[in-house]
Amino acid sequence: MKTATSTQNRRILLVDDNAAIHEDFRKILGGAGDSPELDALEVSFFGEDDSAKSTRSFEISSALQGQEALALVEQTCAEGRPFAVAFVDVRMPPGWDGIETIARIWAVYPDLQVVLCTAYSDYSWDEMIAKVGQTDRLVILKKPFDNIEVLQLANALTEKWKLLQQSKVRMETLEKMAEARAAELVKAEERFRLIAENSADLISVLNPDGARLYTSPSFEKVLGLSAEELRTTPTCTQFHPDDQIKVLLEMRAAVELGAPQVLEYRMQHRDHSWRMLESQINPVRNSAGTVEHLVVVARDITERKRQEEERRMMELQLRHAQKMESIGQLAAGIAHEINTPTQYIGDNIHFVQDGFRDLGALLDAQSRLLAAVKQGGDTAALVAEVEAAAKTADVEYLAEEIPKAIEQSLEGVKRVAKIVGAMKEFSHPGGVRALADLTVVVRSAVTVSRHEYKNIADLVLDLHPAPPVLCERGDVGQVVVNLVVNAAHAIADRAARDDPPRIDVAVRPAGAGVEIVVADNGDGIDDAIRSRVIDPFFTTKAPGRGTGQGLALAQAVMERHDGTMAIDTAVGRGTTVTCWFSTGAPT
Repeated sequence: MKTATSTQNRRILLVDDNAAIHEDFRKILGGAGDSPELDALEVSFFGEDDSAKSTRSFEISSALQGQEALALVEQTCAEGRPFAVAFVDVRMPPGWDGIETIARIWAVYPDLQVVLCTAYSDYSWDEMIAKVGQTDRLVILKKPFDNIEVLQLANALTEKWKLLQQSKVRMETLEKMAEARAAELVKAEERFRLIAENSADLISVLNPDGARLYTSPSFEKVLGLSAEELRTTPTCTQFHPDDQIKVLLEMRAAVELGAPQVLEYRMQHRDHSWRMLESQINPVRNSAGTVEHLVVVARDITERKRQEEERRMMELQLRHAQKMESIGQLAAGIAHEINTPTQYIGDNIHFVQDGFRDLGALLDAQSRLLAAVKQGGDTAALVAEVEAAAKTADVEYLAEEIPKAIEQSLEGVKRVAKIVGAMKEFSHPGGVRALADLTVVVRSAVTVSRHEYKNIADLVLDLHPAPPVLCERGDVGQVVVNLVVNAAHAIADRAARDDPPRIDVAVRPAGAGVEIVVADNGDGIDDAIRSRVIDPFFTTKAPGRGTGQGLALAQAVMERHDGTMAIDTAVGRGTTVTCWFSTGAPT
């Protein structure tokens, strides 16, 4: 049977053994204008709208017996032009009666809407139901019937047939969509199964209480633990004791906040070693918005952590080596800085030593004179001796110069202590973070690098009170030394200019942090190489004056402290380097 090509179907089948009845139906259901009486009924039923008259335009076919009606139904169904409605008489001797005809037609085409026309109580309703079954496709029309009843039934039942076809089409479409969706879901489920079973990541599905509902096979590959072992042991016991509370709190946060949580923790391998995992806990909500499951995706980062630790140690060793290199390069200057005060301290001590020797002879003579006076003896010779000793010692000169020598010596000691303290600050071991006053760090760095700039440029310190910064003091000092030495070299290499050579070093609060600024009035950096100055081992200095690591080291230190380093330079104007440190805790 072909399917109807349109839901617009106004084809009606008349089944009655009386030909006159067929003519009556045609007059009722035929074209407009055939009967003034029907036109009047139509106006009273449908109103004045001319378009309503088209509702009486039906395509009518007739059959005098049930067998003929069945043949017409079979033919029209085969052509894809089925009837929408059939008016069937109950009594049609000598062939099938109306009930049998309906039953046979419905066996071929069950969508047909049927009006059973009868003038007698041939069958009770129960008897009809027993023969044709409980159905909403059957309407009883008692003879004699009104024309408007026939017209109303024809219109209503063709519309009902139309709606039935539309619903069937829609249902078929929905079924096809459901089948396609089901097929897609099967494919998606298969894809996800393949992903989960072949993923290197550890995938778990937990209920909100933390009990595992699913674990991917990767657990056995990564941790040597089977799904059964994971299922039969409490979830928290599989984590490192130091990480258990952290994991449970993050799981609770995922449930309560309904937001993904990211954390790192350790799980024990079957061989009792600990593996570091990086994990994301993703809450899954049901239709009511309640978190129903937790999907945990974890990755083994043990090797990455090991490599990061090795890299950190290498960087620490490199920074130490660079610091030793800086100390080596500054050693001659530092030795000179210490030698000068040491030299005049030594000279002053020799002067005081010689003066004290002369004063000793004077004091000895005076002591002997005092004893003679007490005894009443001859004192003339002793007085002459005291006068001679006083003249030799030049007491007035010593009284004036010895305090100056002592003062100079104390100043020299302070200067040496300052240099030694600066070296101690500069040599502070790396890798240890503590709150530090950057003004102290900068002052020490400037002190140890003084020999690099003192004969080249004036260095002006502008140190403002600033909040302490959590940092590695030795590394920050190394940054300042590198920047000051770079500034000194830039000024030493600059072209002749009228403005006096100068290096400005400042520490001041800046926003939510503290900045260190080192500026010089050298020749600046050419545009062609400006983007490369931070690259490791890139340098424009002559051999022996630098390795190209200064700015690269400074950049690495700033990144490690979650700070920033900005370079502002222009040819002929000089260079300013600004290092900004947050007053918060570095990560």
